[in-house]
Amino acid sequence: MRKIVLLIITITAFYGCSDEVKFNSPALQGNKNYQLWSATYFDAVLAENGRLTINAGDKFEKMTFRLSSLQEGTYVLSEMSDSRIDFLDLENISYSTINPPSQEGALYPEIGQVVITEFDGKTVTGTFRFIAFSSDGLYSVGFNQGVLYKIPVR
Repeated sequence: MRKIVLLIITITAFYGCSDEVKFNSPALQGNKNYQLWSATYFDAVLAENGRLTINAGDKFEKMTFRLSSLQEGTYVLSEMSDSRIDFLDLENISYSTINPPSQEGALYPEIGQVVITEFDGKTVTGTFRFIAFSSDGLYSVGFNQGVLYKIPVR
């Protein structure tokens, strides 16, 4: 009897420990300053000149990707690159990967990158990470991990 009770407790413990992961398709989400941030809306537009713009956000914040093309590959984000990400937070502070950090800081971190891993003719998939600075360089926002998954391109 003791073995049966122990078996039932063990099965119940394992069953109760299962993780329910919900994955949206399509999706744009990332870890903003080490907290999960998910866009509730997003779209991607391919311009005639080949540049890709992805707009995303939630009720309070907005993110805009401006990439030099839609080719699969890595797009470096920095003050000098053709690609950039802009972010507007809930306090209406604007950040960009083309803004340099304040000269007062001794640390000049790598700004980031977007990696397009797939474009199937209709949707784009990839990853991103970046640090963006306010125009005065004193404030920053960072996404240490992010994913673009099956974002429709028009």
